[in-house]
This record gives sequence, C-alpha cells and structure tokens, in this order.
Amino acid sequence: MILTRVCQTLVFLLKLRYIFKTMTKNNKELAAVYEAAKFEDEIYKRWEQSGYFNPDELSGESFVIAMPPPNVTGILHLGHALENSLMDIEIRYQRMLGKKALLVPGTDHAAVATQARVEMELKKQGYKNPRQELGREGLLEKIREYAENSKSIILSQIKKMGTSCDWSRLAYTFDEPRSRAVNRLFKMMYDDGLIYRGYRVVNWSVKGQSTCSDDELVYVDQPTKIYTFKYSADFPIAIATTRPETKLGDTAVAVNPKDVRYQKFIGQKFTVDVGAAKPLVITIIADENVDPAYGTGAVGVTPAHSPIDYEMYIKNFEIGLIPVIGNDGKMTKEAGTAYMGLPVEEAREKFIAWLRENNLLIKEEETTHSVGTSDRFGDVVEALPMEQWFIEVNKIIPGRGKSLKELMREAVTVGHNGDPEKIIKITPERFKDSYLAWIDHLRPWCISRQIWWGHRIPVWTKGKEVFVGEAAPAGEGWQQDEDTLDTWFSSGAWTFSTLGWPEKTKDLKNFHPTSWMQMGYEILFFWMARMILMSTYALNDLPFKEVYIHGILRDKNGRKFSKSLGNGLDPLEIIKQYGTDALRLSLIKGITPGNDARFYEEKVAGARNFVNKLWNISRFILATVDSVQLIKNEPKPQTFADEWILAELQSLIAVVNQSLGMHEFSYASEKLYEFTWNELADWYLEIVKVEGNKNEILLYILQTILKLWHPFIPFVTEEIWKNLTPSAKAEDLLMIQTYPVATLAGEPQKNQKFNEQVIIFKGVISAIRNLRAENNIAPAQKVKVAIGAGLQQKLLVEQQEIIKVLGKIDSLEISAEAVKPEQAVTAVVGQIMIYVSLTGTVDVNAEKVKLSKEIANLKIYIIALENKLANPEFSQKAPDKVVNLEKEKLAQAQDKIIKLSEHLQSLK
Repeated sequence: MILTRVCQTLVFLLKLRYIFKTMTKNNKELAAVYEAAKFEDEIYKRWEQSGYFNPDELSGESFVIAMPPPNVTGILHLGHALENSLMDIEIRYQRMLGKKALLVPGTDHAAVATQARVEMELKKQGYKNPRQELGREGLLEKIREYAENSKSIILSQIKKMGTSCDWSRLAYTFDEPRSRAVNRLFKMMYDDGLIYRGYRVVNWSVKGQSTCSDDELVYVDQPTKIYTFKYSADFPIAIATTRPETKLGDTAVAVNPKDVRYQKFIGQKFTVDVGAAKPLVITIIADENVDPAYGTGAVGVTPAHSPIDYEMYIKNFEIGLIPVIGNDGKMTKEAGTAYMGLPVEEAREKFIAWLRENNLLIKEEETTHSVGTSDRFGDVVEALPMEQWFIEVNKIIPGRGKSLKELMREAVTVGHNGDPEKIIKITPERFKDSYLAWIDHLRPWCISRQIWWGHRIPVWTKGKEVFVGEAAPAGEGWQQDEDTLDTWFSSGAWTFSTLGWPEKTKDLKNFHPTSWMQMGYEILFFWMARMILMSTYALNDLPFKEVYIHGILRDKNGRKFSKSLGNGLDPLEIIKQYGTDALRLSLIKGITPGNDARFYEEKVAGARNFVNKLWNISRFILATVDSVQLIKNEPKPQTFADEWILAELQSLIAVVNQSLGMHEFSYASEKLYEFTWNELADWYLEIVKVEGNKNEILLYILQTILKLWHPFIPFVTEEIWKNLTPSAKAEDLLMIQTYPVATLAGEPQKNQKFNEQVIIFKGVISAIRNLRAENNIAPAQKVKVAIGAGLQQKLLVEQQEIIKVLGKIDSLEISAEAVKPEQAVTAVVGQIMIYVSLTGTVDVNAEKVKLSKEIANLKIYIIALENKLANPEFSQKAPDKVVNLEKEKLAQAQDKIIKLSEHLQSLK
C-alpha cells in the first residue's frame, strides 16, 4: 500500500513538472487549428522563389517526368487533380532522394476538342456556321483567345495543387518550339516515305466535317436490326447486315475458304440490279477471317464504307470500290437516282421496302449494335474513302531495317534495338498485352484533320510541284495544304520536343529518355503508343523508362463524373473548403494501378481530419520539448517505450521507401497514417506524458515523419517544418531535405523477444481498454485491475505506471497468479489473465437485467432464423445469396449470445 502511494506521488510530480515546463517554455507555438487557406499560396511562392523546382544547379542522377499536358478546353477536373497528385508525390520523393528531379509542365492545344468547344459556344451566341461566317483567321482568333484564357486558369490550378514543376521550362503543344519540332518530324517521316497522301477508307464525322482516328471513336450501343436478304432471286447466297443502304455499293461477298457450303462459288461473278446507278458485279471471294458460324456465314463486302472490307479490297483489287455515301452524310449518285440525296436513314428504309416488294428480304431481327461515334462532335461516324495524309506503320524505315510497328513492339518486349536494358516497364503489366494486341491490328494512321485549329500540314504545292519543309518555300504561287495535323502527332513528340529537339540541347542530353510517365488507361493507345512511335523513330531511343497506368476516378456510386449527371466536383472548390493536402490525400486513398477508384467528399473530410491531427501532434511536441533543434542522428532509447517507437519508425521508413519505389502510393500513405495516428498519437505521446524527458526522441520522430509525409501533403508539412529550422533560407526548406532511409542502428524489430514483449505490453493495455468499452465504463471513471502475469510479471511491473495511465486505472495489482475479484470481467492475452472490477463503476444489477433481456430477445430471433432455414420452401427455392445471408445472420446471433452469456456470468 505504501509502495502504491509512493508511485502515485511520483506520477503526480512528473505531471506537475511537465505542466510547469510547458507553461514556462519560450518555444514558438503553432496555432490551435491549421487553416490551409492562410498558408498555401505563400508556401508555394516560397518554393518557386527558392529555385529548387529547377534542377540545373543540383547534382546527382536525373529523374524526369513530362507532365501529360491538359487540354486547353476548360478548367481541370478531379482526374487532372489525381494526376497532379501522383506526379508531384513521385517528383518530390525523387528530389528528396537527392536526384536532379525535373517535372516539365505544359498544356495541349487539343485541336479538335478546342475547335469543337469554341464552335459550340459561338452557335449559342447566334452564329449558324462559324467557319463560313468568320473565315479561317476570324475563327482562329476566337479559338486562340479561348485557349489562352483556359491555359492561364489551368496553370494556376496546377500551382494550386502544389505541383512542383519547373516553370522556366513551361511548354505548349502549339508554341513556336513545338511547332518547329512537329514540322521537322513531318519532313523526316515524309522523306523516309513513312508519310504519304493516299486514298483510303477513313472515319468521317459529318457533323464536324473532319476525319477521326480509330482510337478517337467512342462506341455506343444502339438498338438496331439485322436484315438477312439476297441481292436477287437467283443469287445463291444470302447475307446479313445492319446497314442495308451501303449494300448499294457492294462489290463482293466473302466466305470462309473452308466452308463447304460456299466453296464451289468462290471466284464466280454475279451481276445483280438492286437499283444502284449501275448493276452490281458481285464476286465471291475467300477470306479466312469470315466466321462460318456467324449469320449466314457470308459477308457482303462494301470496300468504300468499311475499313475491314477495304482491307479485303486491297487483297482483291479487281472487285472495285463504289462510294454510295458522301461527305455530307447523304447518298451519292452512285447509289442510284432513287436514293441520291437521301440521308442514310431514309435510304435504308427505302431499300428495305424494295427488298420486301421483290421478296428478297428473308428476315429481320432486333439486336443491339455497337456504333462508333465522334468523341468531340458526338455523331455516328461514316467510313468513307478519301484522299488523306497517312503514316505507314508497316513500311521498313530506310537505314533501320524495321518498321514503325516493329519499333513500337520491341520497346516493351526485347528492348529497343534488342537492348534488354532499354525495355519500357508498364505498371500494371497487364496493359502490356493490351498494347501489343493493339499494335497487331494497327492500320495506317490517318494524321490529317479538316479543321483550322492545329499544326497546319507543312506541305506546299504550286501546280505539280510539291514542297515539304519546316517553313514556306521562297517565291510566289505556293499554296499550303488546308488540313491540320492530328493532335496526337504533336503530343507524340512531347517527351523530347519539350527538351529542345530538334536542336541538340543540354536538356535533351541530360534528361532524355524521361524516367517516369503516368496516364489513364483510356489514352494508352492515343498517347503512350504514339510517344513510343515518335521517340524510337526520331531519337532512336525510348521516350521514358517506365509507365504507370491509373484508372478512372468515379463518384461514390461508380459513375463517371459528368455535367449531365450533375455529379461533377470542382477541385478548386474542394481546396477552398478542405485544403490542398486533404484533397491530395483523399485522391490517392485506395487507388491501385490500372483500376478505377471512387471519390466522394467524405474522403476529403476524413483526410482534412488527419491533416489537423498531424498539426496537433506537432503542436504538442513543439510545446513539450525544452528547445527546438534539428536532430541529425537517431537518439539512443532510454526506456522500453523509446526502444519500441524507434523500432516502429525504422520499420515504417523501410516500408514507405519500398512502397514508393514500387509506386504503391496508397499503401505508403496508409502505413504512414497508421503510425502517425495510432502508434505515435494514441500510444507513444500518451506514454510521454508519464515518462517525460523525451526532447531528442520527440524532435527526431517529428522531423522524420514530416519528411516521410512531405511528398503526399507538402503544404502542412512545410509549414510545420518552418518551426523546426533556425532560419528561413531556401536551403532549409523541407522540400529539399534528405528523405529518410532505414538504418541498421537500433533494430529491435528484428529481436524476437523484444517484439513479443511489445505485443504483450500493447495487448494488455488494449484488453483493458476493450473491457472498459464493452462494459460502458465512463472514460473519466478509474477502475481497479488485477493481472495474473505469469512469466511476464517483470515486464508488466516495469511498465505498470504506463499501463495505469493508458488504461485509466486507479488500483493495479500485478502478480504471477491473480485472484479474480467479485463482479469482475475477464480478458486473456496469451497466458496473462486480466480482471477489471466493475464494483462502483457500473450498476451491476441494472446491467444484469439489461443483459438478460437482450439474451432472451436473441433466443427468440435465433429460433425464428432456424425455423426459416429449416423450411424447404425457403432453403431450396430462395436464391443462394439470400439463403447464405440468413445463415450468416444466424451465426452472428449465436456468437453474440455466447459473449453476452459469458458477460452475464462474470457479473454473478
């Protein structure tokens, strides 16, 4: 009893000493609440002015990210916010590892998207046809004004996200240096015979009056019909189609050469009159790609209006090609006088009526058909034959002995030029297969667009003369091609055009190939493939060493964010309410490479709570220590708790570095969160209040976790760090401090005995806390505890003061074998018995009555569930999912009644 009172007096004196020290300290005190809006703009300004976003004066290995340039079609959305968070975490981490870290910022002129957006806005203002009414220069001026305004907003948003870009290297896909690179690249490929003007079937947007690449199509399921018919009564083969109107331009029927039904017809020609301008000559051709089991096993071939059929035409030129749909989306004269000038839908109905009248329509079936639509203009595209500019991906490059397609393939397989050290790593790896499958089916890339906003094709003609160059030729009479280049042509050169190519710059020598690229899987073929194509061709090198593919950010219900759904969230509005750090942390929470993630505002609120928690932890530590100073080396532990927390910290450092090395951003942040909130705040800081005298360890832990957290939540960590440094010099910024690396010093985490002791120590306190919660003991109510510690008596006795404070214990008895007091509840930790007395803490009789009623109600509930499951009408006829749910409910109820009964028994 005397010993207990002595210990109580000692604890009181320690607490008094702690309070006195806190009150008399001259340390700078953090504000009670972290208000992000008060700090963020000023902190970013300090970062910019420091010059450390620019790595030119730094030494070490280069690490470069070329920012995926956002389109200047409007403000950034949450998807962009996610990308900026990922990029900035990566670049800040690499910078703190001591590398020459460079993040090149930029924006994309987004040719089709931007012109389509401006034309739509102009129509709302009263223009009927902006192109005709304004002319080329007039419309370009309107687009330029819109793009510049959007660009300035986007750049301010990128800064608001805390993205640590080198703004001295800001690029724009439509600025003069990028235009020079685009023109040089075009000329190189033209001179090598890889770019040519040819007549092929392309995707045509009638609404936009421009071509679209295959990858720009958005496929939409629409209800339609499949019509099975014959061209004439004596035609030997029936075919099926969803586009009957195009059959007015058929020139062949394709069958599988192994299909015994049609083998005898292969090579035969049939002349049929279906009302087109001329009778059709239909040749029966063999094609191994025709599926004999699909439909009739025969396919009507329309070379002018199907990319697939056009490929059959290339193999069988003699079948010919008849365009029956024009650029205006209406039937041409080749379709026949009865159809000429009709929209395709009307022509379809008219041709179907003709088939019925002539008893040629065999059947029609309702179906759902996936149709390609223009991603920018929204209309269903037509496949039309026309003169356009193409990149030939299958031709052998002069002097290289391989094609563009082969260069694109080897970059992710055997390595560029067969060098295994030059293989692009794709994370997650499954997208490598998607990429290779796409290459297998790659056709010539149509790079010309019939719009005015964009890089104008650098080709000039004068009569029959043709000039291709980086600038207009001298002399009069030269006319430049009216078309512009596909946006992805310029974007494909992004990694090296931003570093000064075609000039032989220091940037190109020092920073290319770039190190890491991140993008959403939806632009894998749009952009990643094009960058590999352009870089391996123009520089004979890879564009980057590694690609990280992320998914689409969706709302809490799994839907895409969109204006039409009304679920869009403005990143700036979220930042205004919660702060940038909270937004960044919430965006990466739960993400995994290649998979979609769900986002909702509650995640941001939770992240803000953590940011405030970190602020409060820092505030406590700064107010607790005698004086603030930077601790260079890990302090020596003085107590068991010190040894434990330093071991946990070393383990954390190792895990975070490993996770960031594998780009597991969410997992790294989760481990940091667990340590900061649980191990540090809930455990160690409470122990500090008992043991005291932790100056060096507290400062060391604080400095370390601020460094670990900085790439994720840079603003709050930088602001706290400012209170730890002796000056406001640029070199003292947290942003350029060395990232912690796990050391061999103090490695008790590898000591099995120590590890077991930590588990026991924490387990005992957790068990006491759980018993308090389970028995509704008020937080302020002290309890009496008896512990039968067995072989762990020495450990628990040594730590008894901590156990008492953290368990809120008034009286604690630790012996080898404790006797259970009356009216006590029990917990077991390994071989240790823990008894918490309820006498004087709860109304035992009232608790017994409450427990008895709850057990009685549960028994009735269990009987009802058992009867339901025993009834064959339910167990045999209800869906398995429903039956399993009822079984789960029964198991939970049975488990609960056991626990309640044990609790009731302990009160008797």
